[in-house]
Amino acid sequence: MDLTLNELVMSIVLGSLLIVSVLSVGSRLLHSRSEVKLARMRTTCRLCGHVFLNDSSGNLIHCPSCDALNRKQRNGKLG
Repeated sequence: MDLTLNELVMSIVLGSLLIVSVLSVGSRLLHSRSEVKLARMRTTCRLCGHVFLNDSSGNLIHCPSCDALNRKQRNGKLG
C-alpha cells in the first residue's frame, strides 16, 4: 500500500481532531460532575444567609458565621 503525503497529513489531522474532541467531552463531563457535587455540599444559613460548604454526615449543621443550627435538607417551602 502506497501512502501519499496528502493521505498522511489528512490522517494525522483527523486523528488529532478526534483525540481533542474525545478529551474535551470527557473533561466537560468530569467538570459538570464536580459542579453537581459542589452544589450538593453548599448550604445557606436560615438566619444570617451565610453560604458555606458542609461535608459532615449529620442532619444538623452549625453555621460558622452565627453558630445557628441548620438542617442538611431543605426546610420545606421556605428553604
